[in-house]
Amino acid sequence: MDAVKVLVQASDEFTEAGVKTMLGVSEQLQVLTGGTTERPDVILAVVDGVVGSSTFAFLRQFQGTGVTSAPRAVVVADRFRAEDLLVAVECGVTALLSRNEIKEGTLASAVLAVGRGAALMPYRLQGILLDQLTQLRFQVLAPAGLTLFGFETRERDVLQLIAEGYQTDEIAKKLTYSEGTVKNVLYGLMSRLRLNTRSQAVAYAMRAGLI
Repeated sequence: MDAVKVLVQASDEFTEAGVKTMLGVSEQLQVLTGGTTERPDVILAVVDGVVGSSTFAFLRQFQGTGVTSAPRAVVVADRFRAEDLLVAVECGVTALLSRNEIKEGTLASAVLAVGRGAALMPYRLQGILLDQLTQLRFQVLAPAGLTLFGFETRERDVLQLIAEGYQTDEIAKKLTYSEGTVKNVLYGLMSRLRLNTRSQAVAYAMRAGLI
């Protein structure tokens, strides 16, 4: 299995050097050097005090670049503000670690776990994040006809019926749409996600847990 490539961002050069030393204990991690053009698998940001806008601005540089999968981010800080959790998720953060809990070997293990697909967050923050996502869904997305996955409600409904084996004319009758509307919904969805067939669209929605 290939080594997980890690880019380290720290508040000062001494902290950065110490963090890189801690990561170097694992042969499964490859710490990238400054100025590299290689795309990291994981970004490790070590912050003094509370996570703030400068950290999020740095992480946003790696989001939405057109690559298939943006790097995951691990943030180590003294304290996290609950109101920043959704922003952190938007910036690719999948692990929040407290500085006073980091010991020799634990940081490397955590970064490796994130690189392999895990998410690490204190239980208290997990509950807060789920509450915030629920509020976002019902107060912002649902009134606009959207879902957490970025699909419109009608796109989800059409895909659900396609997955159940219904044809375009049957879907139109069930949803009281015209056939043209059903086709336009599908065309817009498939164009946005760069999918070629209805089967691919259904498979995508199923992987996302939408249907």
